[in-house]
Amino acid sequence: MKRFIVTEEQLNTFVETKKAEKIFYQIVGDLYTSRKNLNENLSLAKHNQTIIDNYRRKNLVTPKVDELLIKRGILDENRQII
Repeated sequence: MKRFIVTEEQLNTFVETKKAEKIFYQIVGDLYTSRKNLNENLSLAKHNQTIIDNYRRKNLVTPKVDELLIKRGILDENRQII
């Protein structure tokens, strides 16, 4: 069993990154299921933007989550769905 010595700052950064990744993957999962189950009459972009807005309203979208969404090409610099 290996032991790692980390500072409190490194541990907090690691925990925040893992939380951001978890929320990011939840958003991506919701976007995927909406694409799969959405009726043809509804706009996919509007529905996906609503999903992102719901996460923002719940204060789950942190700057790190925004960074991941922009990096993966889901959002643009204005935080709108591409």
